[in-house]
Amino acid sequence: MPTNRHAQIRYTVLDKCFSNFNKEYNYQDLLNEVNRVLYELGTEGIQLRQLQYDIAHMKSDAGYGIELDEELKIGKKRIFRYLDKGFSLANNPLNVEDAEQLETTLAILTRYKSREEFNWLEELIPRMELAFDLASTGDNSAISYQENPDLKGRELVGVLFNVIIKKSAIEVEYKPYNKDIEVVNVHPYHLKQHNNRWFLFCYNENYQALSNYPLDRIESVKEINIDYKETSINWLDYFDDIIGVTKPLDTNAEMVHLKFSDNRINYVLTKPLHGTQKLDRSDPSGLTVKIEVIPNPELYQLILSFGEDVKVISPDEVVSVVKEKINSMYNNYNHAG
Repeated sequence: MPTNRHAQIRYTVLDKCFSNFNKEYNYQDLLNEVNRVLYELGTEGIQLRQLQYDIAHMKSDAGYGIELDEELKIGKKRIFRYLDKGFSLANNPLNVEDAEQLETTLAILTRYKSREEFNWLEELIPRMELAFDLASTGDNSAISYQENPDLKGRELVGVLFNVIIKKSAIEVEYKPYNKDIEVVNVHPYHLKQHNNRWFLFCYNENYQALSNYPLDRIESVKEINIDYKETSINWLDYFDDIIGVTKPLDTNAEMVHLKFSDNRINYVLTKPLHGTQKLDRSDPSGLTVKIEVIPNPELYQLILSFGEDVKVISPDEVVSVVKEKINSMYNNYNHAG
């Protein structure tokens, strides 16, 4: 079977069609769907013969060894669908060709992981090797990651990434806690992961302002045909002056001084709270650090997570908020029934 740089895209489209048990795809339907995706990517489509080659390759041992329902027809037209309703290429091991291509890609990426802007590759590469079984470690895994496989919304990351790249406006059905579903048109800009949750940053047409939505509260996403509103925000430095994802409007960063216990200071020095963290040289005990951030809910959550091992020295506003939260916690226990 002839191969080219668009083969993997075609296989992915066909996999989605074969997995869809709510629609009957014949040859022409499959060809239309594959070519629609290729045209959107700005490349030429394929002919029926290439489609037949692709399906034959996917069924072969050299491909993915897929099994289709060979008896499924509507009239005289053959319908293409997986024999096993639960089968998908995404749920099965890589074939030899895919594994070799992925190993080559990871080898190329490894060249760049020492560059500052590609520091994230240090985590990505071993994670990919582990996920796709590209590194042999015997019976036990050599590395683990903190993640929640049951977290709702993870399936939307790929969808939202694609509409961001395409610069397409979308209609979002959003379910706030203890409220009815809201339907809003947004212009998606950026995806951010924080505390094992994903957030979508976008321009909200209802509020005429930037909003962020946790993906686990999004019920559905649909592309809509309206003009896309561009943004001038530089997402590489947008989060530099905050902890987490909440950025209060019209608020400047403040120098926050935190004094830690002897038991915790080394932990904080080796795992900085923020990129601006520095040791406060004015404290002779060497137990105080300072970070320059905009106070937000995530900052207070972080401070409280250290319990009795931290004291906020300044500014007064942050001291006051933390005191109030500690008093509320105390009252929860002091008046417990």
